[in-house]
Amino acid sequence: MNEQKETEEQGGGLFGALTGAWNYAASSISSFLGYEDLDVVNPDGSRPEEAKADTSDKRQIAFTNYKDYIGMDITSLVTLPVWIMEPYTILQKVAEIMEYTDALDRAAATEDPYERLAWVAGFCIGPFGGNERTWKPFNPILGETFELDLPTNGVRFLAEQVSHHPPISAAHAENDKWVYDIVSAPSTKFMGNSVEIYPVGRSRIKLRKTGEVFSLVPPNSTAHNVIVGSTWVDCHGNFSLTNVSTGAKCSLYFTPCGWFSDGRYQVSGHIYTEEGKKVLALAGAWNSHLDMQPCDEDGDPLPGSKTTRLWQCKEKPKGDKYGFTHFARMLNAGKGVAPLASDSRRRPDRAALEWGDTGSAGTEKHSLEERQRAERKERDRRKEKWAPRWFQPSKDTQTHEDEYSLEDCPMWDFTGDYLKLPRKAADPAEDCAGRDFAPWSYPELHTDKQ
Repeated sequence: MNEQKETEEQGGGLFGALTGAWNYAASSISSFLGYEDLDVVNPDGSRPEEAKADTSDKRQIAFTNYKDYIGMDITSLVTLPVWIMEPYTILQKVAEIMEYTDALDRAAATEDPYERLAWVAGFCIGPFGGNERTWKPFNPILGETFELDLPTNGVRFLAEQVSHHPPISAAHAENDKWVYDIVSAPSTKFMGNSVEIYPVGRSRIKLRKTGEVFSLVPPNSTAHNVIVGSTWVDCHGNFSLTNVSTGAKCSLYFTPCGWFSDGRYQVSGHIYTEEGKKVLALAGAWNSHLDMQPCDEDGDPLPGSKTTRLWQCKEKPKGDKYGFTHFARMLNAGKGVAPLASDSRRRPDRAALEWGDTGSAGTEKHSLEERQRAERKERDRRKEKWAPRWFQPSKDTQTHEDEYSLEDCPMWDFTGDYLKLPRKAADPAEDCAGRDFAPWSYPELHTDKQ
């Protein structure tokens, strides 16, 4: 792989909910291809902006490069410009999982084991409510972190980029009721005018009271119309949540979007006992809600039985440029926090984009990438091996039903050292955004760039 194709820009999460602003270039590329009269629409009926002729060499070369990637995993191949980015990082995308932790608290307090499993499913569905964003987040620098405290229920969260090639993020969260761990190593496939996203990873949830452990394998996603048309995201396929301590299982199906939006967002499935008997019916939409209802052996809801809402997507801000939820906005807030020097909020490129300065964002992004390359060269020169600060390779080699293999997704363990750090109070007036970002192993290499 040559230096042109080897890039610091790998996707993540949902490939960051993807290449949204590839849509920005769509009209130019479609014109070049002779698609001026092609009417490509979003499933909801909305139409892209009228195509404008632009057959510049730059656009032709851009499309030629994209065409070369058809059928390939572009997770770490395609270098993307700042104008398609959102002022957010992949580690912050991982932290969005924490928005609906009240469902996990509810699971920990539920006596019925199958309803308990359903509440865990409600928590796991929650992040899909923010998955329609069509902008790409910044990729973490090796050793970059993101931390979060939720005072309402005592949650502490930390994510770290533990590998650069292949791109892997690890995260840990806990409060007095449960423990959550995730390793995220997504892959993609470029299909020409769409990108398939495979959520390769491993999620484990442990309830402290019962000792039960749950394993999640989420469905795939697709970003449609990334070259021609109005970009939109669909989540589709099987969702599997297994209580590995008992064998009980939640199996859901995310219906692929059909013609004229048929089935778009629909989710349905059941909670199964250890013997495979259906006991609860689950139904909803992955962008809005999930409900639970007792069912018969055929899986049909019992007449007159109570319906319980497991998850309700919170109202989103209107007119947000990037489609951020209120929770995502909170994760981007820098005031009143004193995070680690390696924290995503301190990235100068992310902060510059947040402030609307795309020129500086691009310059800072390039500078960070150059520093990362310099670190790699210095590490090779010293013949040293990089190691994360807060996670370590796991000695556990057990994978569970439906999970990805160790080859696809290695295991990482949280060391617990982060939780031993003294809580550092911040000046309420201080804003860490874009300031003092330092995830480096060899800070002496960067003294002239600080």
